[in-house]
Amino acid sequence: APKFYGAQNRAVVAGDYATLVKQIYPAIDSVYVYGGQELDIPEYGRVFIAIKPAVGEALSTITKEYIKESLNDYRIASLDIVLVDPAILYVEINTLVYYDDRLTIKDASGIESAVSQTLSSYAVSSTVSKFGGAVRFSSIVGAIDDSEQSITRNNTYLRMRKDITAIRNAPTSYEICFKNALKVDTNRPVIYSTGFELIIDGVNDGRTYFFEDDTRGNVYAFYLDADGNKIVSDPSFGTVDYEKGEILIGYTTPVTIANTSELNAGISIRGIPAGQDIVAKQSVYLQLDNAASTINAIVDTNILST
Repeated sequence: APKFYGAQNRAVVAGDYATLVKQIYPAIDSVYVYGGQELDIPEYGRVFIAIKPAVGEALSTITKEYIKESLNDYRIASLDIVLVDPAILYVEINTLVYYDDRLTIKDASGIESAVSQTLSSYAVSSTVSKFGGAVRFSSIVGAIDDSEQSITRNNTYLRMRKDITAIRNAPTSYEICFKNALKVDTNRPVIYSTGFELIIDGVNDGRTYFFEDDTRGNVYAFYLDADGNKIVSDPSFGTVDYEKGEILIGYTTPVTIANTSELNAGISIRGIPAGQDIVAKQSVYLQLDNAASTINAIVDTNILST
């Protein structure tokens, strides 16, 4: 009722649009509204509405049109309403948990299970902001420490993941945007992909390729030989802008992907953020992916015996 009263049957500020969208189409998980003036290249006179449905990752075209038409009665002046799909940014946790085995009857797998359950609850709680919020490193570390009384400390870092759908058997360019700065590490790559097959010079050689950065802003494609050695096949496969968190693949020469290691022509790209926290901007929707996280537990041998 307070939200309905606040909207007053008109849409003036972002909160009005968010309230009205939820009334028009209740089957949503979250909604975020921002003005075109907030874009890197401003688009004045436009209001953008990003909607994450309760089921699936994006609304159908028919549903978008229904919502947009329903909002027309409430908008003011000549504002143009644009409905956009959420840019889902998955957050994965890699943690090594230390515990005192004198304080628990659980073994390492039991500790790992306790941490996993805690993170699953944390992922669906209101603590994790979706649109326009952040996944806070300190909160994650604290939640892990509180999972079991025997846990003494943890060594944790967060990684980001973007999932794209490859256009098979057609020369294509891809843009992958994390909307968060990537870590600059001169010793090891900070972005890496899952596998895919390439058509090169009209032929699919059957190899499984991957790509990662060379720590200097270039992205190269490679495959592994029979001994597991990395063989670089294309040193100019793409580029990465660490400050913008943006990867461009096939913009110099479009790439033709024949197949992928994941289902439904999917390719996952992971990246290490520059900072400890991962922030959602504009249409970015944060989703903590506990299933894809890595949790390991070991006995803390640095504890002094008493």
